[in-house]
Amino acid sequence: MPPEPQHDLLVFHLAGELAALPLENVERILPMAQLAHPPGLPSILEGFLNLAGVVVPVLRLDRLLQLPVQRPGLYSMLILVKGAADGGIAVLVDRVSEVLTVPESALLPVGKEHSFNGCAAAAVAVREDIIHFLSPSQILLKKERESLSEFQAMAQQRIHDWEHGVNDGEPEKP
Repeated sequence: MPPEPQHDLLVFHLAGELAALPLENVERILPMAQLAHPPGLPSILEGFLNLAGVVVPVLRLDRLLQLPVQRPGLYSMLILVKGAADGGIAVLVDRVSEVLTVPESALLPVGKEHSFNGCAAAAVAVREDIIHFLSPSQILLKKERESLSEFQAMAQQRIHDWEHGVNDGEPEKP
């Protein structure tokens, strides 16, 4: 009999709940950083992270999932996620707790009707806790991904203009 498939999960705390992302969708974990907060951002965006000249939108999963809103604290972390939006995103979490490997049989499917946009793909009981296994591709609606890409492009242009000294329609300096 072939060995049972295993899933590697990054487990994190979010507004008093435990959640996880597939480890293969985690690009990097970063400490909380200074974020740009241009006016007019939707409430699910905490701001934009300038990561070596690349703009990364930072999502507030607590607001998106209608959990109690948490203020970033001493142990708040940013998880750079692949597969949730075209240009990549980061999610703000209260803290990252562990990498966990669970067998396929331990994942309890969650019906699409029981979570926003079907973003909770499964739940897993570990020790005495329930961990909600999130699907990165389902965290945002298609329209939200499109709007996020537009905000990201504007923020990227602002960084480019700032770094290259572009002023209100004037040509770039050689």
